[in-house]
Formats: sequence, C-alpha cells, structure tokens
Amino acid sequence: MMFMTLFTALAAVFMYYLQPLFFPGEPTSDFKVLQPDDAPVLMEYLKKYEKDLGEDFLAYRNHCLRVMSFTSYFLGKEPESGAKKVLQAALAYHDLGLWSDLKASYLGPSAERARRDLSDSYTEAELKQIEDIIMNHHKYTASPDPLVDAMRKADWLDFTNNLRFPMRSGMPSGNLAKANQEVPLAGFFTALAKRPFAIRPDNPLKASAMVVVIDG
Repeated sequence: MMFMTLFTALAAVFMYYLQPLFFPGEPTSDFKVLQPDDAPVLMEYLKKYEKDLGEDFLAYRNHCLRVMSFTSYFLGKEPESGAKKVLQAALAYHDLGLWSDLKASYLGPSAERARRDLSDSYTEAELKQIEDIIMNHHKYTASPDPLVDAMRKADWLDFTNNLRFPMRSGMPSGNLAKANQEVPLAGFFTALAKRPFAIRPDNPLKASAMVVVIDG
C-alpha cells in the first residue's frame, strides 16, 4: 500500500512537469506571448549590447520575451506604461553581467550597469525598482513588490523550463507550450552553461557553481 501511494505521488509529480512537453492543455484566453514589436524598450537596450551577447543574442532575447510574457500573466494583467518600461529595462539587464562584465557573481554588476546606463532616463524610484527586480530574481522567497515578485516567478519558470522540468507556479501547461512554440528556447540553457568558461579570472568550476545564485 505504501509503495503504491509513493508510486502514485511520484507519477503525479513527474506528469506535472512533463505535461507541457507531451500533453499540454489549451492556452488560456488571457495569455499573450509577447514579441519584439511588443517590447521596444527591451529591444533598444538589447541592441546596445548585441556585440557583447554575440551568438547568444537570440537565446537571451527570447528568454527575456518569455519572462516578460509570464510576468504579465502572473500579475493578472499587462503592466501600466510606466511599469512596463521598468520591467523591459530590468529584463534587458537582469542577466547581462554574464556577458558584458564576464562576472560569475553577475547580479550586482548587472544592476550597477543598469543604473549607470539608465540614470538619465528614469526616476530614482524607477531605478530602485529596476535594481530590485535584477537583484531579487534568483530568490525563492516572495517579494512584497508585485512586479518584482511576478518577474521572480517568471524567471524561475523559464529557467526551469529550459531544463524541461518547469517550476510552473500555477502557470497552465498550455500557456507554457504556447510560449515555447512562439518564442523558441533557442539554446538559452546551453548559452548559460557555456558562460563559466568565458568568465575571468574565476576558475571555471567555481564559476559554474555561481552562475545560478539562489538566495533565501
């Protein structure tokens, strides 16, 4: 009896994670997969760093677009114009330090670069929120700021989505399948896996352990 209970529980967990891949349901009517034309602010800042991103540009761009789509869903609505601008700016910079600064501990450098680049275009409150989004997006604990928390869940969803075991946080499987189809993964996890060997001066083994920093 205990064996059957354990088997059933494990099977349920397994199917939960594999459902978006093999048995996706229908996407919900309120879920929109955002495209480059929907994100002019994001695209403006990504283009600025296209040379730094190199062959990983498409993978990083698509990651940002999927995270933006998931964030809007978790918020329950598309952000207002000001919040949308903040979100797109934060997304452009949230992992950028891996490429622009070649840093294993890249959240701080990414946030610093965002503030340096954006200080003339955003208010202090907006800059602080951009920094909060960047610095908190690897945490597994919730943030009191709805935008920061929605992006945090969205980034975890897309990172684990690339591992084929998505941490869905209530995201319907049909929505995830739709996002993967309309904005392909394009090798984002492969791009992340390669970064430790481009980072200096850290030892690649040390860098590998630091690419994903999980904070409580």
